[in-house]
Amino acid sequence: METPSTDLLPLLKLMHLLALVAWFAAAFHLARLFNAHRAALRLWEPERGLLHERFIPMERRVLFGLAWPALILLVVFGLWQLVRMPGLLASPFMHLKLGLVAVLVVYQMLLHRVQARLQSASLTWSSPALWLFGQGAWALLVALLATVVFRDRLGWTWGALGLLVLGAVIGYAVVKARGAAPAEEKKPEAKA
Repeated sequence: METPSTDLLPLLKLMHLLALVAWFAAAFHLARLFNAHRAALRLWEPERGLLHERFIPMERRVLFGLAWPALILLVVFGLWQLVRMPGLLASPFMHLKLGLVAVLVVYQMLLHRVQARLQSASLTWSSPALWLFGQGAWALLVALLATVVFRDRLGWTWGALGLLVLGAVIGYAVVKARGAAPAEEKKPEAKA
């Protein structure tokens, strides 16, 4: 018979994973919205203004209605599990996972900052830079999944090597994307 202290654990794990999935869904969607918004800011008026005003509420809904709540729930359910199983804190796997969660929180803050700069139409990032920023969520997802799947099989050396290879692949993709990206259009001059 299970003890009362572990009855809640499967539910906590499920809620933690659901919050993680919701956060990544929001991050992937925001990356697409940011790229489309950035492209809209290069258009001429009145399309530029109309699209800019349409993107702002869409981005805010995803950011404040999905990304932030999912991140908060992710942290709450993760901490709840650690309170119920404090022995996990001694595991090197948990140290790496907590480090990746810290990177995820920083990435969320950067998402918030990019949204605020797009809202004020003051984002100066190029399209390839914004695309690369959007790929950061994919890199985090791969790192988190690899950490969970290979936690008992690979040591720190292989984990670090895997992250370096992932970084090299993303870097290569950026170089290729820059070569294939059309030149940035200049904004039209305002008539006096």
